[in-house]
Amino acid sequence: MDEKQQEIIDNKNALRKEIPVYSEKYNVQGKVMDYGVVTKLVFNYDGKDIELRIHNNPLMNTDYAQTGRQILESYIENLNSKDRKGMLHNWYIEDHLSQKSGRYALAHGIVTGHTRLPDSILCHTSKIRETYVNEEDELVILTMNTEYHCPLNSCDWNKQDQYPDMISDYEKIKAEYKDKDLRPAIEPGKVLLVLSNFSNYYFHSFYCIPEDGDQPCEYRGDAHIGMFQDSYLVEADHGRIDLRYFPHFQNIEFYSEHTEGMPLFLENVGDVPLYAKSSVGTIKLNPGERKEVTKENAESETPSLPNGDLYPAGIIE
Repeated sequence: MDEKQQEIIDNKNALRKEIPVYSEKYNVQGKVMDYGVVTKLVFNYDGKDIELRIHNNPLMNTDYAQTGRQILESYIENLNSKDRKGMLHNWYIEDHLSQKSGRYALAHGIVTGHTRLPDSILCHTSKIRETYVNEEDELVILTMNTEYHCPLNSCDWNKQDQYPDMISDYEKIKAEYKDKDLRPAIEPGKVLLVLSNFSNYYFHSFYCIPEDGDQPCEYRGDAHIGMFQDSYLVEADHGRIDLRYFPHFQNIEFYSEHTEGMPLFLENVGDVPLYAKSSVGTIKLNPGERKEVTKENAESETPSLPNGDLYPAGIIE
């Protein structure tokens, strides 16, 4: 890397402004950190460090103290979920052997509901001290400090096949749950976009049987990495269905809802509320909820939601 390239990176990562934010309503302090290209709101609530991205448009002359307070309070009122259980998705347990510790096991997966870690990151647990299957079809993993709930139908079977002895009755569990992965469906002539907080860009799956068809149409979902804002694109039925949205923290913002006139439904299979900003308004989806994108299902009052990039360029501090 030459000096010019390093200078560009240093300028990009340089903190330009730090604006204090305070919510008198909840007595919570935070700050907006403006790096020019990336702007983020950081604060601590309920013992957890929260970091939310804010869209940065230099032409709008944004009042970051006010915007930060509105988003902070909206997080507490609309996005924060209490009494969540720590979960691992797309998980597996790996066997390890060392001279000091002997044989031990670690689990890997996409974490949600952790007391300290943000949702949807790849997590590697500490040493496992106990596992058991509960009545909710979950493998419960206990480490020294944390309890993880792992849905049996979201096991990464290909990787777990390499360590079958790590789970009691593994072959029996695999035979029962391998083909029970979560794939919601809908009636022919309707379009279903499935979202979750444990999926990249919130995209979980898509389902549609066109009115003139008898099989679910093939689809393709891809992330588009933009200069200022990333988006997610879903194309199906040879381009006749075209869904595009910007992913933000616990909300998405549509900029294309083309479905060839078929009704569009959204479903949240995650464990936190998600919002969808659409052409008819903002639609709230509680965990397990499915709604059609109609004006009747839109919120009467639009909450202040984070509108920055979900996966921004890294900041070195």
